[in-house]
Amino acid sequence: MGYKLITVNGGHSGKAPGAGAFGYKEHEYARMIKDKVIARLKSVGVKAEDTTSNASTPSAVLAEQAKKCNAQPKSGRLDVSIHLNSGGGTGCEVLYYSEKALATKVSEAIAEVAGWKNRGAKERKELYFLRHTSAPAILIEVCFIDSKDNMKKINAKMNDIANAIVKAITGKSVHVSKPAPKPSEKDDNKDSLYKVQTGAFKDNANAEKLGKELKKKGISMYITKK
Repeated sequence: MGYKLITVNGGHSGKAPGAGAFGYKEHEYARMIKDKVIARLKSVGVKAEDTTSNASTPSAVLAEQAKKCNAQPKSGRLDVSIHLNSGGGTGCEVLYYSEKALATKVSEAIAEVAGWKNRGAKERKELYFLRHTSAPAILIEVCFIDSKDNMKKINAKMNDIANAIVKAITGKSVHVSKPAPKPSEKDDNKDSLYKVQTGAFKDNANAEKLGKELKKKGISMYITKK
């Protein structure tokens, strides 16, 4: 379906950071991914709202996330929460209350671009976020924070993962602008212009004098200062 509004939050907070391993903190990575997803949603013309909480306890974080989501119009809304998993596994999974098809699609999309296991869609109606948001909602466990392989890949492919999430949810591809090609340096390029520097002066008066002499001879010139 075409969503009119998508709320996105990064799970946990600085004072309730969630899981951690190898120096990585779940709330930090969840926020990095959240920011990229929101930016990309907006880039494809979808309204997005940040519903991240900075509350100091896990229960307060969950309550504030749901409150922020429910403060938005319900019609046409999807609520998304970003997390990282832990417990010795690997790969991604997407938890849902009623949105099984969407959860399946998102999990498949992440696994494909990241190159890790697709754990699939899992019904979790007991989870606070999924149970207390008034609109359809999914909770994305992007990967396992205690898997060195997963973290290596997420550090390398975070942009691709964010793109995949947006495409799976909206059906719209994120177009990444490519740098302009460098001008051809081939000698046979008929449109190429070859420039000749005739002098360099510390005194502008000397530069002006040479410029006048060149103009008298019909030679095009200009003066630049470096």
